[in-house]
Amino acid sequence: MVGTTITINIETEVLKKLRELASAEKQKKGFLGRVISEATKEYLKEKEQDEIARRQLEKMEKGYKMGKILIKNRDDIYD
Repeated sequence: MVGTTITINIETEVLKKLRELASAEKQKKGFLGRVISEATKEYLKEKEQDEIARRQLEKMEKGYKMGKILIKNRDDIYD
């Protein structure tokens, strides 16, 4: 996987905790990038699922014409 370097602003406390975590896990180079990439992927996945749910709800609200119901009782189905 090829990465691209970007500059971001992150809260000081969050960065401090991430660095402490990296130190505790003996992680060095690339740890912050991996964490941020993973969090971004999760965020994008969540937004994608929200969009899918929104589209499906629109379809449900719109409804579908299923034609005329020709079955008057349950026994007609099994004949």
